[in-house]
Amino acid sequence: MPTPAAASADDLDSPLDLLDGTSSTLASAQVGPWEVMIGGGPDRFVLTAQSATAVLNGVRPDSAADSDDATVDLTVGAQAVDYPARYVLDRGQVSRALDALHRGALHDGSWEHLEV
Repeated sequence: MPTPAAASADDLDSPLDLLDGTSSTLASAQVGPWEVMIGGGPDRFVLTAQSATAVLNGVRPDSAADSDDATVDLTVGAQAVDYPARYVLDRGQVSRALDALHRGALHDGSWEHLEV
């Protein structure tokens, strides 16, 4: 089976444009070794990347100021979910996080790291 082409942050603009927050709420792509899932739309998103050794969650750079119980309601994969506010990104934050992922700059504050 052929290996999927690695997407850059610019390559993900089209799928991101399709996420409307109601009928189209989930997109995926391969960025290097990372399988990326973007959910939500049209102006608020959650972002996760997974490789064989780690899981990354996109986080807002200013999320340290968030209350632990602050949530945002998003529809992802046809499910309405109250996500912790620190994980809810605007389009610019998604683009910056994906660019950092593409460049391998995983410690720029855009990502929460979880070991698998």
